[in-house]
Amino acid sequence: MCCMAKKQSALQAKKLREARSTLREVLKELKPTAREIKEATVYANQLMGRLKKASPEYVEIILAGSVARGTQVRGSHDIDIFLLFPKEMSEEEMENKGLEIGKSIVKNHRNESYVIKYAEHPYVKLLLDDINMTADIVPAFKISSAEEMGSAVDRTQLHNLFVNSKLSKKQRDDVRLLKGFLNYHGVYGASARVEGFSGYLCELLVYHYGSFIGVIKNFSEIKVPLAIDPLGGAKGQPEIEELAKRFGSEMVVVDPTDRNRNVAANVSGESLAKFSISCRAFLRDPSKKVFFGPGHSDINARGSISRLRKELGVDIYVVCLGVKEVAEDILWQQLKKLRKTLEWALERNGFLPILSVQNIQGGKAIISFFMEKAENRSTKAKGPSAFMPEAADSFISAHMKSYLLYVEGERIFSIERPRYRTQKEFLRAAVLQNNINFPSYIKRAGAAIYVNSMPERYAKMLHSALADKTLL
Repeated sequence: MCCMAKKQSALQAKKLREARSTLREVLKELKPTAREIKEATVYANQLMGRLKKASPEYVEIILAGSVARGTQVRGSHDIDIFLLFPKEMSEEEMENKGLEIGKSIVKNHRNESYVIKYAEHPYVKLLLDDINMTADIVPAFKISSAEEMGSAVDRTQLHNLFVNSKLSKKQRDDVRLLKGFLNYHGVYGASARVEGFSGYLCELLVYHYGSFIGVIKNFSEIKVPLAIDPLGGAKGQPEIEELAKRFGSEMVVVDPTDRNRNVAANVSGESLAKFSISCRAFLRDPSKKVFFGPGHSDINARGSISRLRKELGVDIYVVCLGVKEVAEDILWQQLKKLRKTLEWALERNGFLPILSVQNIQGGKAIISFFMEKAENRSTKAKGPSAFMPEAADSFISAHMKSYLLYVEGERIFSIERPRYRTQKEFLRAAVLQNNINFPSYIKRAGAAIYVNSMPERYAKMLHSALADKTLL
């Protein structure tokens, strides 16, 4: 081995020792205390006992999710309990019976309450205020393979069996490390807001690569498309491309319990890129500071945004909107669609946003555009070929009052007064005057537009949205 190669190998070994030392320290902060684990286990068993008494004999009750798999992180006390019904029942009967059982075990004297939530079908979320926990009581069909599946939630019992039979105790701690790392770098969770890595995906990645370090090393140098088959080992390039084409995704992780499902379907290209960059940063500097990410405080959010605006030399436009009560995933997608529509319309009218972000919080939504200071005094319209008589005459007639009509090559052009001279003029017309269609769950009534200065509440929402965008 040459001298340079020896030095490189020694450096890598040193970094690996540093990383392992850091991860031992981090795990102490991420792993639930023995007391936390005991409290969650005791209460889960109590709830399952209550459910068993309230359920017919044909209903099987199982603990699911990260608590059942031993991969939960500190401070996460959510309990998932599944009521498994025979496949012979109708879906409607299964749902109704599941809700009835879930609601029946609530003890008001213990400060418990419930709300009905919706995934593929309704379930009961118990709010356990006395111990600051929640518990999802989810009805599903009892199945032994994906071929018997009635809905997506039925898979969870199969996920339980796979993870509990495959992951060692150390690997479960590695899953906790991976969840923490992803969370601190803003890409943990499969919601529409995050478009990141789910808990089950974390478990599969640790199983496939063997450890947290194995995941980090591989994702630090990934190339897309990426395809992983936990049951099939490494894939050659032709197979990778075939899987990517089959699932229509740049990242594919085949579900070992259902080979027709991509567990990474919700991971966006942006989240994958952020994760890869963060992995490389940690391998270069395997410190707690890098593991826990940049961190952001929204104290004096308005002041922070004002300083950023001055440094960038831009104007910041914040559109504030009300939203209806509906699942956040639906709201987030509708807000994203509206943001993209406004961004496209701004560009079409001669205003180019250099950055746009969105956020939802407490019944309010914001869309913000960062734009260079600009005022349109004229705009250029492209007309048809002069050798298309009807179209050419029609264009000339429509633009007779323009500043200038002229021919360039064989095509006619017009320079004319812009419809909107400033970004604010455009946004006021689009948002307040009904010039752009709004999605069904976003409210136009009561909308407001702020330029550069805004109330602290909206400044904090904008600050949070910018933090989610930030790297390292």
